[in-house]
Amino acid sequence: MPASYDIVLAGRGGQGVIFLSRIIGKAALEQGLGVRTTETHGMAMRGGSVQCFVRLGSGLGPLFREGAASLLMVLHPAETASGLSFLSDKGHVIINAPPGFDPPGIRGIHGVHLVDADLMARKAGDNRSANLALLGAAVSLLDGFPLEARSVERAISDSGSGEAARKNLEVFRMGIGI
Repeated sequence: MPASYDIVLAGRGGQGVIFLSRIIGKAALEQGLGVRTTETHGMAMRGGSVQCFVRLGSGLGPLFREGAASLLMVLHPAETASGLSFLSDKGHVIINAPPGFDPPGIRGIHGVHLVDADLMARKAGDNRSANLALLGAAVSLLDGFPLEARSVERAISDSGSGEAARKNLEVFRMGIGI
């Protein structure tokens, strides 16, 4: 892994952007990786734009310059453009969108993956867990993604109990299986 693996999480209030950053952080700590996170927009209003920056590895702070992110994970397709400026030329984009959807601004971008995470969450019976399907997709699709499935599964299990944790794990595993 390079000195740092930078991730931008983009979505809307109520989609679990902050929760997703915490799961990523817990999984990274389990693996002995340094982790720094920060949210930069939103949270004050349900449905408003929310971005989180996650730096895994030995980088100095949670914020990084434009053009540096290894991964942009988009929980709401309308938020795709809000994180594109942070993506490196070799970075990947994982977007919660049905197959065939054409989010604005992604033409010509390397490594775009559409994942119907909302559908996976509905199948598991928990619409709020689509964020974890995207994380599962990152684990399975991206060479060099620094988190291992077992670390993420432990982080998910430690962040909930009973039926909620079971559904979250199910959706994460659906994301891995795409």
